[in-house]
Amino acid sequence: MINFSLNLKTRIHFGKGAISNLISELMPYKRILLVTGSGSVKKYGIYDTVMTELSTAEKEVFELSGIKPNPSIDSVYAGIKICRENNIEFILALGGGSVIDAAKAIAAGMVYKGDVWELFLDDSKFNGALKTGCILTIAATGSESNKNSVITNEKTKEKLGLRNEALRPEFAILDPTYTYTLSSVQTSASIADIMSHVFEQYFSPTKDAYMTDRLSESVLKTCIKFAPVLLKDPENYEARAEIMWASTIALNGLLSFGKITDWASHMIEHELSAYYDLNHGIGLAILFPNWMKRVADESRLWKFRDFAINVWGFSPTLGDRDLADVSIQKTREFFNGLNLPSKLSEVNIDDKYFEIMSENVIRRKMNGTFKVLDKEDIMEIYRLSL
Repeated sequence: MINFSLNLKTRIHFGKGAISNLISELMPYKRILLVTGSGSVKKYGIYDTVMTELSTAEKEVFELSGIKPNPSIDSVYAGIKICRENNIEFILALGGGSVIDAAKAIAAGMVYKGDVWELFLDDSKFNGALKTGCILTIAATGSESNKNSVITNEKTKEKLGLRNEALRPEFAILDPTYTYTLSSVQTSASIADIMSHVFEQYFSPTKDAYMTDRLSESVLKTCIKFAPVLLKDPENYEARAEIMWASTIALNGLLSFGKITDWASHMIEHELSAYYDLNHGIGLAILFPNWMKRVADESRLWKFRDFAINVWGFSPTLGDRDLADVSIQKTREFFNGLNLPSKLSEVNIDDKYFEIMSENVIRRKMNGTFKVLDKEDIMEIYRLSL
């Protein structure tokens, strides 16, 4: 296990009725920007619940709505403008990972004196952020308690991340009942996203991280156990709760401690999302089994052995090559069982931009650590995904 520093500052309020903690969390702040998505929180009444709490606490609330699933830098600019014109003290995100990511970017842009997009191109320019909090309505990205913000620049066809401890929300309210209204597609894509976050940390060149790897396997097995439950019973509280907690643990940093992590598949998918506005979880579900196929050579079968035995329950009497093959196939079958597409052609994506997207991954030096991918590796992952 390699050295690490631990700072998980976000206070988690988890469970039914957790919104009751909102007033105490916002006690020091008067002027608040509420960031929301496309309108589902209003349709299903969550917005009204939050506004009632804010009204009771006599907060002055300004709003930015309409954040898209791949949040754009233009929406971030709009939020910064509202904040500066109204002396906003705190940013509250009500929604899923995209809304929270936008809130974090706005928070960073409030402190940075230049164009906030410059921070996504060069994070060494980061110099602080306004404080944020969130009320989660989609369990997928882990943004509710991590240090990441991912934003798309639609003009330049770039989807990039900014990472800094100052971006971790001060608090997160996690009420599993707020995810009852998610469609089956949203639920399935979210679970693929959660599992992909774990894969990026689990498939690592670090061999000596026994406990961290067992934690990762537990999160994966939780998703495998409860995903089918939710497809049959979307309002099963225990299943929603387990998936919501799995989402948070999957990307709050806990599964990275003591390890080198990979993230090549995420960057490969970010290129797709930047060019085609693809749902992130769906893109990862298509790509990840093909990434596994490309990296599962003789020198890396040891990790697939763990994956096959500890996650999927295959017999240790099988050979390492066989264990790798069956675990990859089982992963694909699981995503298929969630009714997720397995081919880019199913979501109307062809090979037009494969070469430039592969070059972008290499140029950004996000081409992996478990196996360092070259351009041909990335091109082949895209081709396998067609």
